[in-house]
Amino acid sequence: MLKVGISVAGVAVPALSNLFPSGTTGKARISLTRLRDNIKQGMDQIIDLMDKVSVNEGEAVVEFDEDMEKKEVLEGTDLRKLGAFLKNKNDNKALGNLYRTVTDEGHIKWVCVDHYYMNYQESSAKEFRRMLDSVGGSFSENDGRVVVRLDSSVLADQFYSVLGRARYVYELDINFDWACTANDLEALEGALKNSRVSVLRLDLQHFRASVASQQLSTPTPYEVIFRIRDLPQVKVFHTVLSDENIEFLGISPNTSTHASEISCELKLRAIEGGRRDFGIITKTLKTNSTLTTLDLTGNNLEIDRVKELAEALKTNSTLTTLNLENNNIGDSGAKALAEALKINLTLTTLILSNNNIRVDGAKELAEALKINSTLTTLNLYGSKIGVEGAKALAEALKINSTLTTLYLSSNNIGGDGAKELAEALKINSTLITLNLSTNNIGVDGTKALAGALKINSTLTTLGLSSNNIGVDGAKALAVALKINSTLTTLGLSFNRRGVDGAKVLAKALKTNSTLTTLYLSTNNIRAGGAKALADALKINSTLTNLYLESNNIGDNGAEVLAEALKINSTLTTLNLINNSIGVGGAKALAEALRTNSTLITLDLSFNNIGDDGAEALAEAIKINSNVTIVG
Repeated sequence: MLKVGISVAGVAVPALSNLFPSGTTGKARISLTRLRDNIKQGMDQIIDLMDKVSVNEGEAVVEFDEDMEKKEVLEGTDLRKLGAFLKNKNDNKALGNLYRTVTDEGHIKWVCVDHYYMNYQESSAKEFRRMLDSVGGSFSENDGRVVVRLDSSVLADQFYSVLGRARYVYELDINFDWACTANDLEALEGALKNSRVSVLRLDLQHFRASVASQQLSTPTPYEVIFRIRDLPQVKVFHTVLSDENIEFLGISPNTSTHASEISCELKLRAIEGGRRDFGIITKTLKTNSTLTTLDLTGNNLEIDRVKELAEALKTNSTLTTLNLENNNIGDSGAKALAEALKINLTLTTLILSNNNIRVDGAKELAEALKINSTLTTLNLYGSKIGVEGAKALAEALKINSTLTTLYLSSNNIGGDGAKELAEALKINSTLITLNLSTNNIGVDGTKALAGALKINSTLTTLGLSSNNIGVDGAKALAVALKINSTLTTLGLSFNRRGVDGAKVLAKALKTNSTLTTLYLSTNNIRAGGAKALADALKINSTLTNLYLESNNIGDNGAEVLAEALKINSTLTTLNLINNSIGVGGAKALAEALRTNSTLITLDLSFNNIGDDGAEALAEAIKINSNVTIVG
């Protein structure tokens, strides 16, 4: 149109050559001439490109795909940072009206809502959902992900019969919750050959390699697992094994695989005294290239076994998660692991909860954190690090730039320990989650942390349950919430804040625009506190989850919250367990649900709502099918 001129709906669009003003002179004329020539040349290029694309659209798509294959792949720390970002920012796997799916090749594809739902209107999809419902499975439509637990061959066969026809399943997480054999896995293999599953997770903790039938076609009971892994469409393959099948990790089949990511999780629950099969474990850590998760929970490991494990970690290059919960490794074990952390370059999660680690162990781990550049999660729940241990870890947080999650619940750090960590939070820029529940930090410790929240710009989750923070502590946090712009989750259960504490926090919710989850269970806020929170919910537009279990709010509290639900448009979860709510409160909530369009879960367990209250809620669900009533 711009190049040659045309008439559209009676409106003349002049040709570009006619747009040249005849009365212009001097520099203006020269500038306009250049502008005309540049635009004309640009339009010629665009028209030429459009002609090529319209004729060779298929070739252009292939060329684009081939070009994308050449792009550099993120690895190591960069990839983990990207993964953490997407997890926090894109939980629902939706972007505008686009939904995230996985192609047969394992690539991510975003499709619009109309095309996305087209697949799910087929009769086979309905049959598949019915099958999943019968076995207690779940199906996420956003990414085509199925999670299912099967407890018999019969149910497995029923599931396989519909899996091959379910063309919209791309990710499958399947738990074989019975003594399955290679025959059962062969049946799965057959179903997968006709499916589009590209991301596969197999929980084979109950797999019986020693049981084989005469019809078994595989030379070894493990070969079928490798055949499943090597299916052309499988791009991500993860297995979960128990100590009965630890020998699987030592097998290296001479086969090629299309999978771009292969990993294995080993859960050992019965190593008597830490002796049985431990040599195989340490050998596997030094040689195996697929083991990423090792779970040694509750094995009462002797210190020599922990040292062997630590030595193996110094050379291992694949393990990312190590769980040593409930092993009583003490300070000596912590020291050995700390030395390994100074060398290891792959471990990202270390769980050491309930291991009798004291001040010295905490100090050793703190020194390791000053050097280590890969660990992102450290769990020291139920240890005995005290004030000095907290101080050592706080000093490490001022230097460390990779740790994102730190669990220090039940460590008796007190107010002084909380103050040390608060000072670290003013400097640290990577920690996202900090759990300090049950540490008796009191009012002074809470005030120090509140002061840190005014400065810190990265922490998103803070757990302060069971810390006796009182009303004054609640006031300090309320002031911080008016300033802080990053905290999304705050845990304040079991803190005896009462009505006044609820009121000051409710006032903060009227201005805060980032908090999405608030835990206030067992705080005796009663109806007065519920009313304050209800008033805040009428204004607040970000809170999505509110937990008010065991607060004795009664019918009056339920009624004011119900009024708020008629106005609020963001809350998705409301926990009202054990709150002395009767028929009147239930009816008020039911009435609110008729018009509310956002609440997904309402938990009324352990309340005396009676038959009349239940009937009212049932009628509300007929109108509002989005919400689920629990209890």
